[in-house]
Amino acid sequence: MLMSTNELFKKAYYGGYAIPAINTQGGNYDIISAICLAAEEQQSPIILAHYLATGQYSGHDWFYQTAKWMADKVSVPVAIHLDHGDSYENCMKMLQIGFNSIMYDGSNLDIEDNANRTQEIVKVCHSFGVPVEAEVGELIRLDAEGNAGKISNIADPKQVRKFLNICSPDSLAVGIGNAHGYYAEVPDIRLDILEAIREFSSIPFVLHGCTGMDEDMIKKAISLGVVKINFGTQIRYQYLKYLKEGMDTDIQGHSWKLSQYAQQKLKNDVVDIIKLAGSDNKA
Repeated sequence: MLMSTNELFKKAYYGGYAIPAINTQGGNYDIISAICLAAEEQQSPIILAHYLATGQYSGHDWFYQTAKWMADKVSVPVAIHLDHGDSYENCMKMLQIGFNSIMYDGSNLDIEDNANRTQEIVKVCHSFGVPVEAEVGELIRLDAEGNAGKISNIADPKQVRKFLNICSPDSLAVGIGNAHGYYAEVPDIRLDILEAIREFSSIPFVLHGCTGMDEDMIKKAISLGVVKINFGTQIRYQYLKYLKEGMDTDIQGHSWKLSQYAQQKLKNDVVDIIKLAGSDNKA
């Protein structure tokens, strides 16, 4: 069933767990169904995440309709989320389509510009009862070898305070050394940044770039008020791995059998993520 992240995050924050947000590769049915079926099995709330880039292939409305159809088939709460919205126009487009969770990522801008643009989106989304995630500290994107170069995304708590004095998002992704992609080596995750922010704000945190991150580190972050953990790279690579494995099974030329094989395998990976988040039996 569809549900806004507002209520889900409040329960997670006070319950000491997080909700998995998993990238669906632009509305891939195998991935969406694996996520929702795992959530149903574990009785966990779940977030179906969507990138603008991946939606260029299937269509953003395709993702939304597929996600909504699958959400209606399960009894657990499901949110449909735009991840890393890059402009006011695109955030409004997804809001109009029906997304019930919006992220605006202005982390590449100076702090005041980021805050002012975020607040413009907050005002509109809140008028429709839709929560907004913001970001401070631009998320690193790793190269094919898992290296980040000399880029640093460590947010300054003083800048975060300034940001939150200007705008009022519902959750905040904070750059603490995390990144999109597979890490070439153990990342230096600065949980002390979250601890410093927690001294002046109770805003729920979001942790991006969880693929390959130490599980104890993720659990510690959750204890500091992270209510949403994002997985994308792991899911898409595992999905392709299972498709390759499935080709060696007796699919008899049926593409649906190949999809079913990958879906059932991927569901187990999602179950592991749910248990890591601690959201099982929290629906």
